[in-house]
Amino acid sequence: MQERILEIEDLHFSFDTYAGEVHAVRGVSLYVNKGETLAVVGESGCGKSVTVQSVMKLIPTPPGRLKSGKIYYCGENITHYSQKQMQRLRGNEMSMIFQDPMTSLNPTMRIGRQIAEGILKHEKISAKEAKQRAIEMLKKVGISNPEKSYRRYPHQFSGGMRQRVMIAMALVCNPKVLFADEPTTALDVTTQAQILELINELKEELGTSVVIITHDLGVVARTAERIAVMYAGKVVETGLARDIFYNPKHPYTSGLLESMPSGGETGKTLASIPGTPPDLFAPPKGCAFAPRCRYCMKICQEMPPEATELENGHSVFCWLMHPQAPKYELPGRKSRLKTPDLKGDL
Repeated sequence: MQERILEIEDLHFSFDTYAGEVHAVRGVSLYVNKGETLAVVGESGCGKSVTVQSVMKLIPTPPGRLKSGKIYYCGENITHYSQKQMQRLRGNEMSMIFQDPMTSLNPTMRIGRQIAEGILKHEKISAKEAKQRAIEMLKKVGISNPEKSYRRYPHQFSGGMRQRVMIAMALVCNPKVLFADEPTTALDVTTQAQILELINELKEELGTSVVIITHDLGVVARTAERIAVMYAGKVVETGLARDIFYNPKHPYTSGLLESMPSGGETGKTLASIPGTPPDLFAPPKGCAFAPRCRYCMKICQEMPPEATELENGHSVFCWLMHPQAPKYELPGRKSRLKTPDLKGDL
């Protein structure tokens, strides 16, 4: 059994607003093994980013509120760590690449100083040594002329280069866990591939566990060993990447895969999932995906489904997996066999 470096158990997280309570995360359970890449996938608003930010305690309280659940890091319960205790972990033990580097980097500070700042905070070394470490990290992430780039400001870099700076800042203290929140959203296809390759290379070199938050299944195919699919604040399916891509069991997972454009095909209508996600001010009592599901049964609207455990850690929350449910076949499996660059041996 692989060593688990991070484990989340039955996490519930809400936001208290003037309009009422938003149930953003509703019983999420996840784990990350040492040295692996886990992808958390789902539509916007499904609770992916909130789950990760609640682990690092980056959400202001109020309005955010951890209602219940446990978070274990290296076997230690950090659920109720104070901000002072979390400051020792952030950057040093666990780090994060944020979605938009231009809003995450300080526009008034040279990027070298921003990278060196984390080293000086967590390690007892001189400013000269911290500067040298920062320059070496800039070189490692592919920034040309790192000595000169050390003194540049964020606006002097392109979007792809700023994302590389964010990666350098996140990894400069060799954290054990790296969270990447939509790391390639605003980048062109070529730059996306370069950033993903860079994250993979640094992960292998440094032995870091990576959690990628994304809605892009193309990103997932090239990076992740395991995938967790989220919908309306819950995990609906989780398993090895090859099982999720080639043998999905939840209709929502199948819908996400069907909505992926297929390279080389023209004149074909792009599939979509009809309807909209539920209102998390008043979450449904049954399966949240029921109103959008073509296989919806009466029980789906009345009770939330329990987990069905399959082979290789494949887990599904769907009433269709019940022995008394009607037999069904999710569409489009053959077309997905053409999915390129899936990580691992198939």
